[in-house]
Amino acid sequence: MDSEPKAPRIVDIKRNSLDDGPGIRSVVFFKGCTLRCVWCQNPETLSPLPEIQRDETRCIACGTCTAVCQQGVARNAMEKEDTSRCILCGECVEACPSNARRIAGTEYSVDEVAELLLKDEPFYRHSGGGVTLSGGEPAMYPAFVGQVARRLREKNVHVLMETGGQFDFDQVENHLLPHLSAIYFDVKLADPELHKKYVGPDNRRIQENLKRLVSFKDLLPRVPLIPGITDTDENLKSIAKLLSDLDLSRVMLLPYNPLWLSKRRALGMDMPYSHDSFMSPEEIERCRGIFEKAGFNLLG
Repeated sequence: MDSEPKAPRIVDIKRNSLDDGPGIRSVVFFKGCTLRCVWCQNPETLSPLPEIQRDETRCIACGTCTAVCQQGVARNAMEKEDTSRCILCGECVEACPSNARRIAGTEYSVDEVAELLLKDEPFYRHSGGGVTLSGGEPAMYPAFVGQVARRLREKNVHVLMETGGQFDFDQVENHLLPHLSAIYFDVKLADPELHKKYVGPDNRRIQENLKRLVSFKDLLPRVPLIPGITDTDENLKSIAKLLSDLDLSRVMLLPYNPLWLSKRRALGMDMPYSHDSFMSPEEIERCRGIFEKAGFNLLG
């Protein structure tokens, strides 16, 4: 048996999900990402390191966290914290009477993760569901995630990976691809300069990885619809051409969800992009129409 690689941190394991693939699923959110999308839906997964996360809906501004913090860092969820001085001792988390604080990021062994996920195997089997590997970017940890996926596939569990596409293809091919049932691959911006502006790196590696995955048995490109950034006619037409040139005929559109804003505030992060409303049905239909006109089969 292979030796176990160093464990990445996991932010959450969400059970009974109906939103991240077919059937009833458990979703593993790995901590750490190779991209920096200004609209990131899971900002608590960006850094691979543990972080204090504050829930402003639970905080009662009682001052207990401030009183127990030896570093003079902790503040109620409506105030800004200087997290650079936090040593993650956890005293503020333990002392908070309303459970408004937590440390995001826990290490598990391969055995621990697999055991937790296999508890729901009957639900996967009866619903046509399985496990979704998400994040963050699970492909940052191909050896560890590959071993988890292998344990699941040995029990005939469907394993789906959600990825932003910025990863070392050779490592993923060697450790992870043999144990995946499906891949959801996010394609965000076709223009490399806009990609650098809003996502971090340019998109050359992402597009190359997408091309190399075309022959994978169940590959589904997804396009997040971000108002004023990815949802423009020009960008969507360019993505449709990119996918069509690769002979890909299916696509999933992900309408904008503003709920990430409160999570970013809970981490004391800045707001490089802020749009606080859902997309209208008319806006979504316009985006769908671009891909339908190009002959795509839209899922979801």
